[in-house]
Amino acid sequence: MSDQEKHEWDRLTGESSKAYAHFCLYRDMGQGRSLRKLAADAKTTSKLRQLQHWSSRWKWVERCEKYDDFLEHQDRLRRERERREMNERQAKIGVLGQNLAVKGVEKLLAEVQSGEKNLGAAELARLLDVSAKLERLSRGQPTDSHEISGPGGGPVRLGLEETLKRIDEVYGLKTEEGAGKQLSSGGGSDTSDS
Repeated sequence: MSDQEKHEWDRLTGESSKAYAHFCLYRDMGQGRSLRKLAADAKTTSKLRQLQHWSSRWKWVERCEKYDDFLEHQDRLRRERERREMNERQAKIGVLGQNLAVKGVEKLLAEVQSGEKNLGAAELARLLDVSAKLERLSRGQPTDSHEISGPGGGPVRLGLEETLKRIDEVYGLKTEEGAGKQLSSGGGSDTSDS
């Protein structure tokens, strides 16, 4: 292995094979590693004091940090590659699906134009809805919106208690009874008289 390919977690010059073997056990323990855990491991042939000496002498903690960073970097690169591959695969599937759908729409259009088929109001409404959403998405526009308005369509003006109650009503995050208990107690235990 050339010096350019050598990593900090590889065996260092002067590091004994026994010290390096124990470093590898320590390194491979992962994020929860500790010298005490290593000393208790059945594969360890050295005492805690010797492990502490090697760890200090051969900078095990620093080397493991570099190793962990390397593994995280490799994992991130793998995830990015898999995400790109997924995007390409799904784009191909999407194009195939669109081609199939276009052929179906063309066939449907020909049948409607020739009078072989009639579309009902519900089918036309659905076709219009899907077509409009497809156009909006292709132009980078939202396909739906959500608004909350106050009385008479005006602005919403709420205090904290009213805001939490309104959020609960709109999104159903908790029951009205639960929200009332939390609000009346200031988030702590229920102090109301029974």
